[in-house]
Amino acid sequence: MASTAHVRDSVRQVDETSWIIGGKHVVRHMRGPCEGEYLWKNSTDGSYYTLSDAPATLPDTAPVSANSHVRLIHDAGDASAVFSFGDALILKIKLAVAGVPLEGELETLAFLAKQKLGFTIPTVLFSMTNDNKVFLIEPRLPGKRLNEAWSDLDKNEKDLVVGRVASVCLQLRTFQSGAITAVDHNWLDPKREDDQRDYRPEALEKHCEELGMDCSTFVLSHNDLGPTNILVDGDKIAIIDWELAGYSPLAWVRTKFAICGVLNTESVSDDGVKRDKEYRVMVEQKLRDLGFPEVTEAYEKLEKARSEEWIKRRPWLQ
Repeated sequence: MASTAHVRDSVRQVDETSWIIGGKHVVRHMRGPCEGEYLWKNSTDGSYYTLSDAPATLPDTAPVSANSHVRLIHDAGDASAVFSFGDALILKIKLAVAGVPLEGELETLAFLAKQKLGFTIPTVLFSMTNDNKVFLIEPRLPGKRLNEAWSDLDKNEKDLVVGRVASVCLQLRTFQSGAITAVDHNWLDPKREDDQRDYRPEALEKHCEELGMDCSTFVLSHNDLGPTNILVDGDKIAIIDWELAGYSPLAWVRTKFAICGVLNTESVSDDGVKRDKEYRVMVEQKLRDLGFPEVTEAYEKLEKARSEEWIKRRPWLQ
């Protein structure tokens, strides 16, 4: 079996304890005495996981079953997928995007792992690129996603979390570059007239300068500090999903919180999905207090002009 076409189908089940990853490797969940090397040992129940090369002739496999130890917990079509192996491991799979470095998240995490940080980041246990996809296996970090915890926090707890998120931005801005490398999908990258995205560094920098951002120096930015990418564990936080991270103009860090509804918290009830902007507004205000610049008005003005031009070119929509 060759590596499957769809990201969500990149994990195939061999039996109740074995899965083939990307057609190249076998992950096994084992119990009992551990003999030899293992990928990860679960401290709660003593079980462990091994990783080995798949045999030249692959065994018969099936899609991951509904009652499997492995569960699909995130599915973004053919763009990306995340699987959990019990409560121990996370497998992330992402399809390459034209112009975007396939191993960007891996390189960012490798760099940050060498730094002294005031927050937790994932540890990469295994990575590979295959069939135009990148695979990362990480231990599952403790904590509750801020998106789920936010509504239960009192004012002091919210202030504490917001302060820690702002502190993450402060720490990351100490890492600087003379070149822009951020690819903040659908936000920072400009559209060409054919509605295609332009990820070239020179196009990104020109776009930022047109918005009034200082592009003399670029700072490291996560670029997606929404409440689904923050884990809260007591008074500590962990930051996950670094695939959009890169070196951006400093003004973009605060502007993203000001204009991006994707960073809202969401809750689901019988009345539908409720979105709340309190979290991102509080972070934007905290970054303002810390001296982060912004270009919110210029960004919103440009987006309005683009929308009007887009409709103008499509009179049948008017």
